[in-house]
Amino acid sequence: MEHTKTALVEIQIGKILSFFLLIGIGVPLLIGIMLGIPIPTTLSFIGSTAVLQALAAPIGVLLHLDPWVVLAIMISFAFGIVLAIQEVLRTFALTSDRVSRWLSKIEQKMEDHQSLHRYGAVSCIFIAWIPGIGLYGTPAIAWILRWDRIQSAIFTVTGFFLASLLMIVIAEGAAILF
Repeated sequence: MEHTKTALVEIQIGKILSFFLLIGIGVPLLIGIMLGIPIPTTLSFIGSTAVLQALAAPIGVLLHLDPWVVLAIMISFAFGIVLAIQEVLRTFALTSDRVSRWLSKIEQKMEDHQSLHRYGAVSCIFIAWIPGIGLYGTPAIAWILRWDRIQSAIFTVTGFFLASLLMIVIAEGAAILF
């Protein structure tokens, strides 16, 4: 039994690293390389996105990146990080009996609220905008409430996209004024 859990954890760690390194870091780097953006510039923008989330969009504008490039880099980072967080949480559920029991209790309570279970993932669009929760907390909320993984990832990234787009519009507007 313990050997099986160890193998499972190793597989999950591989998935987590793949999502984070390939999608979250690799795809934005590839976008930057294909568009002739210097690697340090792309890496600094990825780091800014990791720390500031949607508020990093104006930094991309300050780095003289096209707004659509800013969005492409931010969205690919967002998909990578959301999928990696989902896998981390899934690892907890698969390896911890205590967490599994807790999730079962939540599922039982959610049976009384089928519409929340069915349509709750859509609320990830709005949850992703909440300061302090944003990109990192929304997958955890969706996981706890047992919302569909793919839908919650798509809606979380959609909310992140909209927040980032708003920040770009504000930054571009401020640049015109000043």
